[in-house]
Amino acid sequence: MKKILAAMLAALMLVTFLPLTSQPARAAGVTFDVLCPVDHAYVGETIAWRIDNISGGSGFFEYSLEVWKDGQLFIELKNIDKLRYQFLSPGKYKVLARVKDLGDGGKEYSQFSDEITVKANPYRITKVEPLGPTSLRISWNAVPGAIEYHLLRSTDMKNWEWIKSTTGTSFTNTYLKAGTRYYYSVEYYTLGVWGILSNTASGVPMAKTRITSITSPSARRIRMTWAKAAEASGYQVAMASRANGNYKTVRIVTGGTTAIFSGVRSGSALFFKVRPYRRIYTTTYWGQYSAYRSVRVK
Repeated sequence: MKKILAAMLAALMLVTFLPLTSQPARAAGVTFDVLCPVDHAYVGETIAWRIDNISGGSGFFEYSLEVWKDGQLFIELKNIDKLRYQFLSPGKYKVLARVKDLGDGGKEYSQFSDEITVKANPYRITKVEPLGPTSLRISWNAVPGAIEYHLLRSTDMKNWEWIKSTTGTSFTNTYLKAGTRYYYSVEYYTLGVWGILSNTASGVPMAKTRITSITSPSARRIRMTWAKAAEASGYQVAMASRANGNYKTVRIVTGGTTAIFSGVRSGSALFFKVRPYRRIYTTTYWGQYSAYRSVRVK
């Protein structure tokens, strides 16, 4: 009996001191985060999702990411743990991340990211206006959260050059060539978002003309002249009945810097402005209006 008890005690001690590696490994539950830098975006922007902070499991994983739009599966991508995605249409987007633990018989864990609301992009260049014969002012919409804007310029729509980085929403581009057409586009940057290029807008630097003479040489007649603007294709003459009134176009002049009006009501006081324009193929670019000049008709 003593021999039997001694043998049983020896066997028990052997089991107790077996190495831990001999025990069958079992994977714990897998936890992870699905990281996204923003909660809203605009069409055309690119953002990144990624699987991060994985804990538990065997350490041997297979990943997949699914993009969901408006509650429905949109795109499924396998064997990746990070994704850069450009939004092509408005909607509500989120990502479903799947992590498969290959060391635990392929057991799968899944989790949705937070939802992102994507809106139509209001971002665009709003105006390109000439300030003189060698300068243009470019203005654009502000983008909420934008850190800075990069302004690009081209003369042929093919070769673009960076000309300015700014935190503002306008820039005056100087030292340009009068009569030359310049194209502009702006891109923006925010934290966690790759911005997109705005629309392309163009402008032509032009000198601002001035009315040099305006008279009523005879009854019901007006004669006016103005200074020539370099590289102008012609001029637009506008008239109003008050200095700060509603000016309407009354003449387009393409061959000179003089306009004569007949049949005007006698005794009336009229106000005139003139601006140059430049015609390039089928597009007309307008300069700034001159200061007004007035005349009383005989």
